[in-house]
Amino acid sequence: MLAKSRYIAAVLAYKLFVIRFINVSTAFIHVPSEEEIARDEARVEEYKQIYTGVTLKAARTAELRTGIIPAARFADKIRRVALAAFKGYAPREVIIRDVSEFNRQLYDIIVNKMGCGKGDLIRVSVDVSYDEEGQRLVFGEPKIDRFVPESEIKAAYEAKIRELEAERERLREELEEERSKLEAVRKRLEELVRELGR
Repeated sequence: MLAKSRYIAAVLAYKLFVIRFINVSTAFIHVPSEEEIARDEARVEEYKQIYTGVTLKAARTAELRTGIIPAARFADKIRRVALAAFKGYAPREVIIRDVSEFNRQLYDIIVNKMGCGKGDLIRVSVDVSYDEEGQRLVFGEPKIDRFVPESEIKAAYEAKIRELEAERERLREELEEERSKLEAVRKRLEELVRELGR
């Protein structure tokens, strides 16, 4: 009987603790303002662009994003993001096989067509869907953004300015030369007019 009363007392104490904890903890829950909600919604797109991740678009369809990474790391990132996105939907071997093929295509674009070096910063995003019947991942057209350091942009800009200034100087000299020729022709015409007038 004593054990039963201790048990009942313990249960009541626990319930009282839980009720007090819940009442106290709900008093401190922060309800965000409309301004905070709007700010958070605006940041969603920013975070999508900056950070690695997956956005589900439909059943067995997702947008894979690498975030901003060195070009040398794109294959690992795409593989990891694809494994995370399609785990449970597609067999691991299918994911590895199809991502490897896609990475070969990306390599050609990133290295051969865009001319990116290993340390260049890029961001890759691509829509991918899983075809259950064909047992394969279907990749859409990748979007690849290249991030160029400000110093490179400034150097290219300054080189172009120097080139344009040199071209402007050459054209100015050419214009002066043409003006002097025109002045010589004008003087010669004036002389001829005077001679004819005599």
